[in-house]
Parts: sequence; C-alpha cells; structure tokens
Amino acid sequence: MATREQMAKLFTEMMEAHPVRVHCHMDETASGIGAVLRFLYLKDAPVTAGQISEQLGISTARVAVLLKKMSAKNLISKTSDPVDGRVTIVQLTDCGRETIQRIWEDMCTQMEKVLDAIGEKRLMEYIETGKEIQRIVQPPEHPPV
Repeated sequence: MATREQMAKLFTEMMEAHPVRVHCHMDETASGIGAVLRFLYLKDAPVTAGQISEQLGISTARVAVLLKKMSAKNLISKTSDPVDGRVTIVQLTDCGRETIQRIWEDMCTQMEKVLDAIGEKRLMEYIETGKEIQRIVQPPEHPPV
C-alpha cells in the first residue's frame, strides 16, 4: 500500500506536470464553442439546437448562449424551422468550417511534436495508463463544499 510520503511526492509531481492543461491545450474542441464546431463539422448537415444539446450533454440554455456567440463571430448560421418556429436550425458557415479545420491542423501539429519527441510507444503507454487511472479513480464520497 502506498505511503503518505509517496502520495505527497506523486501529487507534487502531478501538479508540476499539469496534465489537464496539456489535454485542454491540445484539444480546443473538448467543450464550448469548439465542441459545437466539431459536432457540426462531423455532422456535415443542418442540425437543431436540441440535437446539439443532446449530443454534447449540455443544457439548451447553454447551447443558446454558445450559438449566439458563434453567430456573432460568423461561425454558424441560424434559421427558424419553417414548420415549428420555436426550433432553431444551425449549420456551419464557411468561416466556421475554416476555423474548425484550422483547429484540427493545429492539434495535429501539436501531436506530431509529441510523437517526434517521445515516440508512439511511450505515448500509447501514457494513454493506456490514463485510461487505467480513470477506471480506478472514483468521485470523492464527500465533495468539497
């Protein structure tokens, strides 16, 4: 069983490595506007705001805020459903498509640097270790207040 000293050292090393920052930096499409852009790009067809909410697991209110910001940046176009005016139809604009393609290219460039520096074998070991940790770690019984 791990000692408290081992745990203290591991936590210190993890804080210095900042793995969460690395993942967030590498994948700008994990949440928010990036996630909506990625979903629309992969879908490659008009979708409803409700479908975005369902697919991304976020509230319709949050989707409405994201879509408003995205529309202001000309990343998407929004129209009302001709049959049900309460339903918003969303699709990528050319600007939105170019933006997600640029993000994807940037992510590939970052991953190429990682692969060149540490190699595929070590990267796959890191990924497998991360998956194993996810399977082991449980949410805290008493979340912080």
